[in-house]
Amino acid sequence: MSARTALLSLARRAAAKAPAQQLTRRNMSGHGATVEEEIAEMQKWKGITLLLIPTCAAFGFYCLTKEHPHHDDQPAYSYLRIRNKELPWGGDCGLFEYGKCQEPKEEE
Repeated sequence: MSARTALLSLARRAAAKAPAQQLTRRNMSGHGATVEEEIAEMQKWKGITLLLIPTCAAFGFYCLTKEHPHHDDQPAYSYLRIRNKELPWGGDCGLFEYGKCQEPKEEE
C-alpha cells in the first residue's frame, strides 16, 4: 500500500466517524439573530418610516409655500444682446422670446 492510498483511506475513515455538522441558516441580514429579534427590528424600522414620511412631507410643504425673494430684472448690460444683423425671423427677439419682446418696427 502506497502512502497516497493510506492517506486517502485514513481521510475516508475520519470523515465517516465525524458527525455531520449542522449548517446554520443565515437570517435576513446575517446577524444570526432569532426570528423574533428580526421581527422586532423590522417593526422598529417600520415605525420610524411611518413617523418620518409625514414629517418630511410637512417640511417640504413648508419650504415650498413660504415666502421667497423675487429678484428684479437684470440690468441692461452693454455686452448682452448684441445684434450685428437682423435675425432670420425678423425683429430683435430671440427664437424663444417672441411673446416677451415688442413687435418688429415697421419701416416707413
